[in-house]
Amino acid sequence: MKSTPIKEMEKLTTIQPLCQRREAKTMVQAEKLKCLPDHPMKHRLSNLTKNRLKRSSFVHESKRLSRQYREVLPQNTLPLTQEEEKNPKATEKPGIQICTSVPHVTSGEDQNDTARQALTLALIDEQYPKEAWIHVYTDGSATNAVLNGGAGILIQFPGEHTATSSVATGKHCTNYKAEAEALMQAASLVQDSADPCYQVVFLSDALSVLQALENDKLPQLAKALQMVRQTRRVVLQWLPAHCGIPGNERADELAKEGAVEDQPENSVSFSEQKTIIKAMMRPRTNTMSREQQVNLIRLRTGHNRLNAHMNRKFKLAPSPTCACGQEDQTAEHILQRCPLLDEERKEVWPSPTPLQTKLYGSRQELEKTTTFITSAGLIV
Repeated sequence: MKSTPIKEMEKLTTIQPLCQRREAKTMVQAEKLKCLPDHPMKHRLSNLTKNRLKRSSFVHESKRLSRQYREVLPQNTLPLTQEEEKNPKATEKPGIQICTSVPHVTSGEDQNDTARQALTLALIDEQYPKEAWIHVYTDGSATNAVLNGGAGILIQFPGEHTATSSVATGKHCTNYKAEAEALMQAASLVQDSADPCYQVVFLSDALSVLQALENDKLPQLAKALQMVRQTRRVVLQWLPAHCGIPGNERADELAKEGAVEDQPENSVSFSEQKTIIKAMMRPRTNTMSREQQVNLIRLRTGHNRLNAHMNRKFKLAPSPTCACGQEDQTAEHILQRCPLLDEERKEVWPSPTPLQTKLYGSRQELEKTTTFITSAGLIV
């Protein structure tokens, strides 16, 4: 017999509830209508509306959601022109080479980070030797992928001379925009450089940005790179992320530094607004194992195999009391007070830790909780 609430399971397993999907669709459609200057619905969404006693409407619902998420969503969205809707092609990029792969590097679990690192470093040494190329590592970062963006740039010139830069890219900023802005800033820095080296390679782990540039979807970035191309040979090379490439790791650190700087209030495009809405409504990805997630759901909801629940709900335990004889055997009791588990508790939590932290804290805290359950030999 099962009794775990479905809603609590959805929260932990990244399955987005239908009500949240409807809200996200409503908000995206409302934002699109607001971006169309001549659409009649733009005025209805901006002006006062008549209240209804029993039924709501699209306009009422979109305004309610706008008020609810006002502190999180950008308030200035750029108009969606006909040209933007058709997504015109950017200027041509003659002479700019874009490489979106590294030979023999795969994305599956069959290849570890050490192998990816070795293959990538070998490619850089062979194709772009540091004596003949300027190496430009770029990275972008945003909190929860939608807030407080930062761009990081590391430039390694031949002769061991380096330059770094950290830039705040806006209060409302996606990872994609931060990555693109990092390449924009890097192109500007290289263009202004007096270094005589003719060849420059931009090394980035932002595959989506490189693919967008390849498909003529980033005209401003293409223009910035074309300015560099007037005096240098330009190559953009994708790198696998977080596999220990020193330049890439340093650029990541610089991007995080840029993300904590004072952020300017920025306008966003409709495409960026849509990404922010979807990311805001989407459940966070949970990378814990299935067994860990099951244990946490049961501890959080009280729907578990501890005596208190098994006795009161199913009458399958003779008593709700814990084996220690002091209290009912609940999640709070075993995690906080049971004297029979003092030794295991102190080993996992040397200092007093609130129940809220153990059940709803960071991933590191949640893993401590599941470790405690395993070491104590409890079946929840």
